[in-house]
Formats: sequence, C-alpha cells, structure tokens
Amino acid sequence: MDSTYTGAYGRLKGLRQEFLSVDFVEQLEQKDTDEFVKTLSNTGYRKEIDELSGLYKEPDLLEVVINAHMMRMSRNSAFAIPPLARNVVAAFLARYDIENIKTILSSKKLGYNVDQTETFLMVQRNIPVGIFAGLISREDYTNMIAQKDIEGVVNYIVKFGYGTALLKYLDDARKGDISKMLMSLDIFYYTRLLEALRFYVGNEGLLFDFIKGMIDIRNIMTVIKGIEMGDRDVKGFLIKGGDISESKLNEMAQKQISSLSSYMPFKIDDALELYKTDPFASYIETALKRELYKKYLKLFNESGISVAQIIGFMLRSEVERDELRTAWLGKYYKVSKARIDNMKVLKYVV
Repeated sequence: MDSTYTGAYGRLKGLRQEFLSVDFVEQLEQKDTDEFVKTLSNTGYRKEIDELSGLYKEPDLLEVVINAHMMRMSRNSAFAIPPLARNVVAAFLARYDIENIKTILSSKKLGYNVDQTETFLMVQRNIPVGIFAGLISREDYTNMIAQKDIEGVVNYIVKFGYGTALLKYLDDARKGDISKMLMSLDIFYYTRLLEALRFYVGNEGLLFDFIKGMIDIRNIMTVIKGIEMGDRDVKGFLIKGGDISESKLNEMAQKQISSLSSYMPFKIDDALELYKTDPFASYIETALKRELYKKYLKLFNESGISVAQIIGFMLRSEVERDELRTAWLGKYYKVSKARIDNMKVLKYVV
C-alpha cells in the first residue's frame, strides 16, 4: 500500500461525518422553502449558505450552495494522494468541467445572460473544479461565458482539448442543434478517463468495472434518446469500452423503448413500466444508475485505502447533491411527489 494514501484516508473518515442521512433528507422534503434552507443551514452546508446567501436569492441560492458544497467535499477528499492516482482522480473530476461546458453551450443556445449561466456552474467558492484538474481556470470560465455565441465558446476551448471534439459539429450548432456537441463531450470524457485508468498501476480493477458500467448507461441513454427523436442511427455517438457491444446497442436502437427490458444490464422493469405512462427518460437513467451504485459504492468503501475509495466518496457526494437538487427544485416548482420519489437514489446506496 502506498503510504501517501494515509492522509487521504484520515481526511475521508472525517469528511464522511458531513454526509446527510437518508432520514434527514426525507425530513427536508417535508419543509416549506424557507424552512428547507434554515434546516440545511444546521448542517455542513452552513459554510456555503453563509458565503453565498448575500450573492444569490431563491431558487438559485440552493442550486449554487449544493453545487459548491459538493465541490468542497470532492476537493478536500483528494488531499494527499499519490501522483499517479491524482491523474486518475483528475480525469474523473473532469466530469464537472464537461457539465460546465454543457451548461455554457446550452445557455448560449437559449440566449441566457451571464448571471443565469454562472448560477449553474460547478463551483466551490466560485472556483471551478477545473482548477484541481489542471484544465479550466475560473478566468477561462468567465471568458467562455463572455463569448457572444457557441462558435466563440468552441474556439476558445480548443486549447483545452474539448474544443477539438466540438468543431466538427459547428454547422449543426449554427442550425440550432447542439445535441451532437453535447454527446461528443461525453465520448471525450470517457475516452480520457479510460486512458488514465490504463496508465495507473494499482488496485483499480473495481473502478474500471464501474466505469464500464457508466459507459453502458451512457450508451443505453443515447439509444433511448435516438429512439425518442426518431434517429435510430446512433453508431457515431456510442462510447467504446463498455460491456454492451456496439452490435447489441444498434439492435436496441431498432426496438421500442418498452421492449428493451431484456437488453438492460440490471432489472429495471418498474422504470420501463413507468415510462409507458409518463415518458420521462430520466426514470430509466436513474434506475440504471441506482442499480450500478448499489453494486459498487459499498465495494469502493470496503476496498481499503485506494483511489477507488476516494472516487467512491466523490460519487457519494454527487448522489447527495442530486438528491437535494431534486428535492429542492421539486418543491419550488411543485413537481409531483410520485415523480420525485422515482428519481431517488440515496436511500438505495447507503
């Protein structure tokens, strides 16, 4: 065992105390919007609430607070890890750079202003996670948002590698379609992550299997979105490296969504049945992620002092972020309780 992990292990043990319990989150769901914020301020989220409450108002305040807290937890959990493992963690954390770029591209398409865009970026004290990953700085994000159009954003981020993946879809973007750009970012992310895992020598086999599972989910959702949009030719948007073969995915793309049960890596018949009456594709994605996380998060925590344990901690932070965001936005925008309940993951994985 690399002794450098000792510092990370001790920090993770302390940070775990900040995680909210399932019961606490369920109690939050019963609060009105004012009580929701007050109750959350009695937890580790108070730091972010105190720092950001003077800058944002509801409902944006909670969006920013929840994102910032997740970023703080993720950055702190990556303290004192071996240099080689740091490369893997950086590749994993680039998922938030990808999410930020998607947010900026979408905001340009929708004509949102700077303030509306910044609210939804993954930040911690207004510092994007890219600072840790060595990819995109706060200043660069500001410059990206300031670009007048999607083409300007793409040209700006060519130097980070992401732009190269987007350039070939500029014509589609000019016609108002950025879906191919957004899909290409996922391909770019998982390709780089798999490369980082291959170069790291250690007990990363468990993590490698998990990433393959994430790729399978991403490919399944690409197929489902293709079916919904009437574009069943998904070959150019599938990520290599998962367990489900390209031929099987192409076969799935010719089916109806309601008949995909036998193709799924997990039994999610309830979600598929729900989709028939409420065609909301996130039901299927949530159900797949729920089963994947149920399988691996506990194994990550029990894997000993390793990069898998650190990334497992980050995933737990992300699940909490998603759960709080769903609860808050559902309450604020009066989303049905049935839909909220079917988007839950936390109680199944802790």
